[in-house]
Parts: sequence; structure tokens; C-alpha cells
Amino acid sequence: MLTVNFREHPMSFGADEEILQDFLVEAGEILEQLSEQLVELESRPDDADLLNAIFRGFHTVKGGAGFLQLHELVECCHIAENVFDILRKGERRVDSELMDVVLEALDTVNSMFGQVRERTDVTAATPELLAALARLAEPQSADEVAAPEPEPVVEAVAPVAAPAAAGDDITDDEFEQLLDSLHGSNPVSVPAAPVAAAVAASASDEITDQEFESLLDHLHGKGKFAADVAAAPVPAPAAQSSKAAPGDEITDDEFEALLDQLHGKGSFDSAVAAPVAAAVAAKAPSAAKASDEITDHEFENLLDELHGKGKFEPQAIAAKAPAPAPAAAPTAPTAPTAPTAPAAVAKPAPAPVAKAEAAKAAAPAPARAPAPSGEKPVATEAETTVRVDTARLDEIMNMVGELVLVRNRLVRLGLNSGDEAMSKAVSNLDVVTADLQTAVMKTRMQPIKKVFGRFPRLVRDLARQLKKEINLELVGEETDLDKNLVEALADPLVHLVRNAVDHGIETPEEREASGKSRGGKVILSAEQEGDHILLSISDDGKGMDPNVLRSIAVKRGVMDKDAADRLSDTDCYNLIFAPGFSTKTEISDVSGRGVGMDVVKTKISQLNGSINIYSTKGQGSKIVIKVPLTLAIMPTLMVMLGNQAFAFPLVNVNEIFHLNLSTTNVVDGQEVVIVRDKALPLFYLKRWLVSSAAHEEQREGHVVILTVGTQRIGFVVDQLVGQEEVVIKPLGKMLQGTPGMSGATITGDGRIALILDVPSMLKRYAARRI
Repeated sequence: MLTVNFREHPMSFGADEEILQDFLVEAGEILEQLSEQLVELESRPDDADLLNAIFRGFHTVKGGAGFLQLHELVECCHIAENVFDILRKGERRVDSELMDVVLEALDTVNSMFGQVRERTDVTAATPELLAALARLAEPQSADEVAAPEPEPVVEAVAPVAAPAAAGDDITDDEFEQLLDSLHGSNPVSVPAAPVAAAVAASASDEITDQEFESLLDHLHGKGKFAADVAAAPVPAPAAQSSKAAPGDEITDDEFEALLDQLHGKGSFDSAVAAPVAAAVAAKAPSAAKASDEITDHEFENLLDELHGKGKFEPQAIAAKAPAPAPAAAPTAPTAPTAPTAPAAVAKPAPAPVAKAEAAKAAAPAPARAPAPSGEKPVATEAETTVRVDTARLDEIMNMVGELVLVRNRLVRLGLNSGDEAMSKAVSNLDVVTADLQTAVMKTRMQPIKKVFGRFPRLVRDLARQLKKEINLELVGEETDLDKNLVEALADPLVHLVRNAVDHGIETPEEREASGKSRGGKVILSAEQEGDHILLSISDDGKGMDPNVLRSIAVKRGVMDKDAADRLSDTDCYNLIFAPGFSTKTEISDVSGRGVGMDVVKTKISQLNGSINIYSTKGQGSKIVIKVPLTLAIMPTLMVMLGNQAFAFPLVNVNEIFHLNLSTTNVVDGQEVVIVRDKALPLFYLKRWLVSSAAHEEQREGHVVILTVGTQRIGFVVDQLVGQEEVVIKPLGKMLQGTPGMSGATITGDGRIALILDVPSMLKRYAARRI
């Protein structure tokens, strides 16, 4: 039988790849949540639930790291956990200094976590950081804040059973201490002693490592529980032994009853413990457990109970334990014996403390009604989800893409065949393929919250650095999009949010002078529109002045004054996407070099998306990004240039009309087409992509108006084929990197079509004009 001895053979780093992967997934999610929760804590410093959540987050990461022997990570998390233990006890208050240190600690933990993910040596936290955390993990001194009013001294008495309304659950502190004991993270400094004496003498609810080990030994038949923890041994009732179920496990109710006694929920009495101990002793053959090892099954059961996978019902303590003998041995010298109470204990009336506690100390644990059959579901939720490697999802998506290509081919054949039955079958296949494609796409979807979660911390740090007061609002965090897009959008959104904070929002003094509130607002939102996602970053700052942008463009040599004067306000706003263009007069570590927005535009174009700017001077700005839901399967507009098929990404297509030479003109040497009184640059695509037609005059065709970034441009093509969903295939080594080509696909009639990358094509073949 496989056994686990976690005391003698601790898990080493890299010893079990599956356990390490589980830790990376779970700890990664917790660290993301901690980043958001710590920023929330500044605005809600007295939120007990939030403090507990942060405490548990550091504690869980510490536990997993300890299991993998990541001592540096354990050390940092442990001290950070102590800080929040002090905070939730009310012995220290949240202030800006504390938040700076804790956020630095989180950055250090994230850095260590990244090193673990990359399988490199973990760098320990700096001594300065650990010292700062250790100082904050102490109660606030009188020098830091006025000493709080002393609480009245209460004479130490035997533990009192919790009121009936509080139930029999253990508290967060008790649960955390139990986990600490399991993971061995607390140093053992208390000598072994009977549990009853420890409970009576201690004012806390903690149990020591040795007491917990004694409990484990007893559960598995290692020791004499009644002799070790009760004041006097009491023989187990025969009836109880006969009721014990076969096997090496104890029931949830028995385990919780033991925990209640250890934690002082009721005063520990040998008469109370004996029936449960007898049941355990009857189940655990000592001969089979002569070593310190526990089986895998037993260890998993214990972990399930500790992590709440087993369901402890407050109304369902084992009714197997009969009322003990009237003359019960006392648990401590200060707790006199009393007659046995009936099975159902009524809530006592107010009485002197000593009498009430003495009565409760001698009374057995209240009997609970047996749990109805089938009321204890076993963690079925964990079995409803399966962790799948992303590479497998990508492979499935590729196969669905091939199916889409076959579907397109069959649809074209069905239309040409004239066979009604064939057309119906192809139509059904079309529907099923579309449903399958949607279902597979959903498996690759992730909420945009994965990206949004980093911005509260970013805005908080920038606001402190720039001495601004800013409130960040996140809208539509649950909007789903392809996981590849989630990762690709992170950097562009960071640039846009930084710009909104640095360029958009004014200082508190400037806002007050203009009649605004001191605090600015930045709103980051996401919503789905058809098969696209709309992302917007808006602020209520000073907005953009078109005239200032015109003068900067002329000053930096982007264009001459006449060209700048002809620009519309929208065109002026789009100037910020020009390489090297910046409205800042001074370069700082936040902005001013003019590279951020150029990177944003390039990245959004690579994602087949578009970006638009709306601004009102003195009121604020709004930047809207539109990207497709997925990059694997793309809707396109198929066109023909001679006998060769080409595909425009449909997201870029704005409108289509027949070429009319009477609507064309030449402005500054560039041929333009007039569309609703607006001149748009016009290019003949055939002259660029078909070498034999480089100088051919084209008098007929169709004009496709595309949106490229913030511009609208017209392309003349020979023929329109129609809309078609395609699967993007990478170009071979010979064609890879060809300007203007992003990939290839197979059309419905079996042709090979090249998918056009319009931004890079313009950069290669045309002198771009704003």
C-alpha cells in the first residue's frame, strides 16, 4: 500500500509536477485577487471580511509553498500573514506606510512566484522588507498612536461552551491554527501536556503541534486517547463499540466533536470523549498501524475535512454516543463535577460566571439529531470541472477550423449542384458546424477581468507618484473574449490607462480651480457587440485641445502649417498615434517619449481591431477599441484581382460602392475619392499586388472603404466575391514576413486566398498621409 509520511519525507520542489502545477494555478489566482483586495483595503480599512480574505490568501499561498519546500516564499508570506492577523485583531490600523510595505511584499511574492513558474532559483525577500513587515506585525505602539482605552480584566476561567445560536463550527482563527499545525509552519515550543489541562489553562483557542499529533496518532490507533487527554480513564460503553462502522475512518460528526473538545467549545470531559474515543478505537486496529505512516486515502480524507470538502452540519453531531455515567471525572481542578445534563441542553438563564461555567464544564456535548440520509453530498462540485491544457484547446480549435473550410467547400458545391436534398444536408451541416465552432470558442474564452485586475494597483501607484486623487471604475469585467486576445490587450490597455492618469486627469488644485471635484475619475469598460468586443477608457480630465495638437505637429515637423490647418478635430486627436508625438514638454518615467500610443495603434491593428478617440476640451476624453472575439477564425470580404483571390478582414470594411471616376480627384499629388463631401485617399490595389498591372489604367471596378486605425482609405478591386469565414494559416518560410500579408486560407471554391494586412501594406507601398 502506498503511504505518505509528511513528517519524515517532506515534499521537495519539483518532486511532483502535478502538485506543482496545482500550486501554480491556485496561487496565481490568489495573488491576482490579493492585488485587487489590497487596493480596496485603502478605501475600506475597517472591513473585517476583506482583512480576513487577505489573511487567508497569504496563508493559503504559504501553505502550498511550505508543502513544496519553498522556504523563501513561506517566510515572506508568513510575516505578511502576521501583519493582517494584527490588523484583524484591531491592534493596528491601516495607513499609507503599511500599504506601501504590504504592496512591496506582494510584489516580492509575485516575483518569487514567477521564478517558481520558470523553475529558477527563488530569490529571498530583502532583509529591509522583512524587517519592515516584522515591525508592522507588532501591535501599534503608543508612539505611533494614542494608546486605546484598556479593557476590563476578566478572571481566567474554564472554557465556556459557545451559545447555541453560534453553532458548533470552529472560528477562522481556530481553523488557521489547525492548518498551521498540519503544515508545520508554527515552531513547536510548548512541551507535551494533557489536552484537557492545556485547554483549561490557556486563554486562547489554539492547540499545539504535539496535541494535534496525539490526535492523529489516536485516530489511527497509535495511542491511548482516554489515558492521554482525559483526567481519568473511562471504559467505553459496549453499545457504542457495537455501533462503530467498520474501516479505518471516523465520521464527520465524530471528528468535529473531537475538534470541539480540543478547541474548548465545551469543557473537555473524559465522559464526553470516551464514547467517541471508543468508536475510534474500535475502528482503528493498532496492529496494522505500528508506524507513523498514514495511507493516501486517510490523508486525503483528513485534507477534505480541513478544507471544508466534507459537510459539517451544526445540527448533526453523532447521536451514537449515549449519555455518560453520572460521576464524570473533572477535566481540571477548577471545574467541579456536576450531575449529567439531559441530552438536549436548553440555553441557560443569566447566572454568575463561575456557576454557569462550572455547570457547562461538567455537561456533555449536546446531542444532535441524526443527519437525514443523503443530506451529506460529497464535494461533487470539484468533479464538474476539468483542467485542460491550453495546447489541447488550440489543437481542437485548429481541427474545428479545418471543419469550417470543408463546410465552406460543401456549401459552394451544394449551391452549384441544384440538388435539393444535398442543399438541405449541407444546410444542416452548416448549422452544426457553426454551433460546434461557437462551443469550442467558448472553451477558449476568458473574462476580461484577468486584464482589468491589474489596473487598480497601477492607478493607485501612479496617483501617489503624481500626487493626484483618482477613482478607477471597472465596468463589464465578466465580458469574455479569446484567451490570446486577453493576453495581447494587456500592454495597450496599460499605455492607455497610464495616459489617462498622467495626461488626462488634472492635479487636485487644478480641478478645484476649474470648478471640479478634487478627485478625478477613470472608467475602464468592456462590452460585447455582435462578434466584437468594445473596450473604452474614459476620464473626466481636461480633454484635448485640437489647436494645441496642430501647433505641436507643426513644431515637431510632422506636417506644415497649411496641412495642419486643414485637419479636422478628429484628425488632430489621431495625431497622438504618430511615432514620437507627445503633448508632454518634459520627459518623465511615466510618459513623454511619444512611443506609447504608437505601440497601442500598431498592436490593435495587428489584432484586426480599430481605435477611435473622442474628446471635449475641459470635460475629458474617451478612447474606444474594437477587436474581434477570436483570432483563430476570421470573417472576411473576398475580392478578386485578376484571377487571384484576396481577403480583407471584415472588421476593417466600412462600405463598398462602384467606382465612379467622376467622384475622384487629385489633392497634393494623391488621388482621392469624395464620399459624403469628405476626401478619402484612393489606391489601386492591383497596381501594388499584381506585377503585370503595375502601370495599368483601371476605369472600372469596385471601391472598398476600409478603416485603418483612425483613418478611412479606399481600395479599388476588380471583383467582389462576398463574405466568408476563413481559418488563418501562417505563410511558409519563403513568404513569411512579406509586407501586406498576414496569412493564407482556402476559399469555398478551393482556391488559395491571401489575407491582407492593410496597415503593413500601406506602410510598404504608400506614403501615408493623415
